[in-house]
Amino acid sequence: MTVNRSGLTSCGRALAVLATLCAPIVAYAQTPAPPSTVDPPEPVTELRVQDVRPGVHVIAGAGGNVVVWSGADGIVLVDTGLATSSAALVDAVTRISAAPVKFVIVTHGHADHAGGNEAFAHKGAVVIGHESLREHGGRDPAAPAANAEASAITLASRPVLTTLDAIALHLNGDRLDAVHVADAHTASDIVMRWNEADVVALGDIYWSGQYPYIDVESGGSLAGMVAAVEGTLARSNARTVVVPGHGPVSNRAELAAYRDMLVAVGRKVREAVETGMGIEDILGTRPTAEFDAKFGRPGAIVAPEEFVRSVYRDLASRRTGR
Repeated sequence: MTVNRSGLTSCGRALAVLATLCAPIVAYAQTPAPPSTVDPPEPVTELRVQDVRPGVHVIAGAGGNVVVWSGADGIVLVDTGLATSSAALVDAVTRISAAPVKFVIVTHGHADHAGGNEAFAHKGAVVIGHESLREHGGRDPAAPAANAEASAITLASRPVLTTLDAIALHLNGDRLDAVHVADAHTASDIVMRWNEADVVALGDIYWSGQYPYIDVESGGSLAGMVAAVEGTLARSNARTVVVPGHGPVSNRAELAAYRDMLVAVGRKVREAVETGMGIEDILGTRPTAEFDAKFGRPGAIVAPEEFVRSVYRDLASRRTGR
């Protein structure tokens, strides 16, 4: 499935497709299953659970990747997938641990990452997220309000504990730092780092093995994406487990290759914008060509063309003054 070209709502359209997926079965594995390569995608029929460190698990198939951190002090979830996957996700978490879910931390407000907030909040979990999720659904209030359908933040699912910078949870023998990074995938992205386990979760700042979507209309930017990735690389090593928002669990080397792709494509689009080229002419130059074999797999959520369009919207708006 390639994302619709309709500019301001393309992220929302991609999420709408994800929202049609179902997840009635739970499967457990020690290695991650690769993302679907079917075009168009078939319905997801199972959630896949991977153990990445003692007490740290990644669930794929509920929408965006969900991290489950369990231990003697209870469970913390990072993201909650699609609302339509809530029942299956609750079951999967219960199979990992019977302990209560105490906290849900939201990497950003899109429906495939925050759709299950309400289900866990009703069970007593405290939802944590960036302050803007309470007032603006994660959208940059300075940007045009054109993709509200992408947000899953409702009155019942809003964070009750918010941050504008960083917050730390000291549980289960580890420290989890949740740090806001500005203007990356959206304006409200939060990066999670487990200090002892040496695991980092980037939400949709990182799409493993595929091109990302930059939600410019919600305050996202190429520069912010690169800065967030650079910050993660600076604090990571060969042992670090890197959890993306979409795609298989990854590592520092793959994250560095993803950074290099962002920089190279961004440079090409920026140079073209500076010469006055429009988006259709830029697409004709195929700025992603050298990376398509690695990041442009058939059936990916974001097609190479749509990635370039989002980069163009960001760079062109900054050149003209948004």
